Amino acid sequence: MPRDYYEVLGVAKGASPDEIKKAYRQMAKRYHPDVSTESKEEAEAKFKELSEAYEVLSDPQKRQAYDQYGHAGVSQQFGAGGFSWSDFTHAEDVSDIFGDLFGGMFGGGRRAQPRNSPAQGESLRYDLEVDLRDVLNGKTVEISVPHSSSCPECSGTGGKGGKTEACRQCGGAGQVQRVSRTPFGNMVSVTDCPECRGTGRHIPERCPRCRGSGRVSATSKVSINIPKGVEEGSRIRVPRAGDAGYNGGPPGDLIVVVHVRASREFRRDGRDLWAQVQATYPKLVLGGEAGVETIDGETISLSIPPGTQVGGVLRVVGKGLPGLGQAGRGNMFVRVMMEVPAKVSPEERELLLQLDEGAGRKARARGRRKKE
Repeated sequence: MPRDYYEVLGVAKGASPDEIKKAYRQMAKRYHPDVSTESKEEAEAKFKELSEAYEVLSDPQKRQAYDQYGHAGVSQQFGAGGFSWSDFTHAEDVSDIFGDLFGGMFGGGRRAQPRNSPAQGESLRYDLEVDLRDVLNGKTVEISVPHSSSCPECSGTGGKGGKTEACRQCGGAGQVQRVSRTPFGNMVSVTDCPECRGTGRHIPERCPRCRGSGRVSATSKVSINIPKGVEEGSRIRVPRAGDAGYNGGPPGDLIVVVHVRASREFRRDGRDLWAQVQATYPKLVLGGEAGVETIDGETISLSIPPGTQVGGVLRVVGKGLPGLGQAGRGNMFVRVMMEVPAKVSPEERELLLQLDEGAGRKARARGRRKKE
């Protein structure tokens, strides 16, 4: 049973013609047999299913019949074997993205674009670690980036003295076409020229320094500005700091991925920070002061209210981190823990026993009052 056409294109039943066209173009790019990662048979079947759905939903009359009667309403408009490429009437809608394919199937199309024109080099990734305090103040870091650079001896051409010639096999286009017959008609595939590997140029004599590649290895110093409030995984793009371009094209970019090292003193929660402070039992009961260090490196006096429970949280306003591109700072939350000594003196032991006995009498008294 054929799938619902709206489901095939991933659109709602009330989708506009523009939405349907946009969905088909996006999915056709993904499932085109020349680029799909699926097997050739699966990709061709998927692409044919998409085109059948688009043929029906992009035609007002066919769409109306399909909405009213389902697949039975449009099946008679196709041949006995169902939809075939001869039934597809909307090649012009997408000929700009699949000129080669539609040219083979429908007798049109356009000439493949050469690939020997200037092209940007590859972008590079650099993982950079910073401390939590760098998030507070920001930082400028100088890093060493290994990358490829245009060969200075051949100006990136790969030929000795910069001399190259047009490839004899592809005539300088950088690509060759192959036509194969399929159940859907003639399929035209475009591949890089095997003679020149897509460059469109023949090198009579290779450059001795780069051995014909047109690029050499290099290492550059790059200054990276880490902004205040930077987040884990933030990406900083440095234009033209990547690998060298091709055929005179511009270099790629450098993508710096920022990682924030874990801190032993603080746990980050967006703009807020979490810390701990140790307090004695008397301070929890009676209240008191405890020193706690902030992310700024200063020690402040934290007021512990009487009756604070173990694990209670106190807030220090404005001692968190700044937000990326935001004014002000978050807060610091301090969880109060109890400090339990490993050893006590005989006098302390006696006092603790008396305290425990007194606490036990109070607990028993409260229990009797509840029963009454």
